[in-house]
Amino acid sequence: MNEPDGRAGGVPRTGAEGRDVPPSRTRAHRPCPCCGGLEARMFDRSSRGADQEHATVRCSACALVFVDPVPPGAVDHASYGAAYYEPWQERREERARIRMWRRRLRLLKARRGRGALLDAGCGDGLFLKVARDAGWSVEGIEFSPEGARRSSQRLGRPVAVGDLAAVSGLRGPFDVVTLWHVLEHLVSPTNLLDAARGRLRAGGLLVAAVPNLDNLPMRAAYRVARGRPLPLYEEGAREPHLSHFSPVTLREVLRRRGFESIEIRADLCALTPAKRAIDAVAFCLSPLCGRLLTDAIVAFARRPR
Repeated sequence: MNEPDGRAGGVPRTGAEGRDVPPSRTRAHRPCPCCGGLEARMFDRSSRGADQEHATVRCSACALVFVDPVPPGAVDHASYGAAYYEPWQERREERARIRMWRRRLRLLKARRGRGALLDAGCGDGLFLKVARDAGWSVEGIEFSPEGARRSSQRLGRPVAVGDLAAVSGLRGPFDVVTLWHVLEHLVSPTNLLDAARGRLRAGGLLVAAVPNLDNLPMRAAYRVARGRPLPLYEEGAREPHLSHFSPVTLREVLRRRGFESIEIRADLCALTPAKRAIDAVAFCLSPLCGRLLTDAIVAFARRPR
């Protein structure tokens, strides 16, 4: 069943997930990653004030929330070295991740039977292995050399390293391209969406999961546990997020990049019992609130035939 995906129609001036405040500037340092707009309002939802060097702003045209300007080193291969992947290797963590990948794969299979699948941002390759074991023909690409090495080792064959828009040697076109929590880390997510669309066969399926800006129950739990709001950007974070999507803005960016038949639903990807419980509450509250409140969302969209 489709989950509610928010309401379209204009840029929200306020919202329970955050609030626009009178801006110290109305012109962004960089174009909006979704629509290219140059006007933005300060978005007050973290401990960072409006005078900070790297602000979180909301595009006045399409409502995407993003970090402006891009902090130096925010997209750095060195951030995704061996230390980044090490926590994933613990046996209990890997078992939980395998269960998560199988759940996601069932959603995918329900929309597009088995076929040729490309996972962009494939990390350590566990999803690719789970998909291959389930009968998919799989390829992967990872911008981190360490991640690509681990994926290659797991699959027993080379995995491409680099930018999907530039790399050669991938088979295709593909029936499915997956982007599991990749878009939020990129300076220009639209470039990756364009490259993914180009790798899909006509009528092929794009799957894109991102954190949800409307994840109110998780943010409330964080405030109770930590005594402060969950920040949208923190310098030195393990996985800095440069764009913050709601169901409305995720739909909009996909529509602008030429995708159709867009379906957005909950991505229940929490691994720890506490986070799974909070997400279960959010999932149950979503129909009552008329919008998705889970910690993450996933879009299924088609390349036009």
